[in-house]
Amino acid sequence: MPYFGDDRVMACTEADMLRWLGEFTGLPGLAFVEGCLTLEAGGFPLTIRVEPAPPRRLGLVVFRATRVKFQYPPAHSAAAHEWITRFDHHTHRGGG
Repeated sequence: MPYFGDDRVMACTEADMLRWLGEFTGLPGLAFVEGCLTLEAGGFPLTIRVEPAPPRRLGLVVFRATRVKFQYPPAHSAAAHEWITRFDHHTHRGGG
């Protein structure tokens, strides 16, 4: 699976991100505070920042969008990329 980067726009809402993060980490009750959440991701702190993005359109279909930034200590970039890739896999829907 490709790595989609640390700064991206995802077709979701902030509530979707919280639900996915809770499912993925097993940590209930996660919350963004002023668009920011920091969690322990396998031995290093991972900060996730979200902000609303303009909706994306595909013909008549409109997708909600959220800009997502992952931040982590540079010394842990390989582990962070692995964690983010596994999280991306968790967010895939439809099995297609």
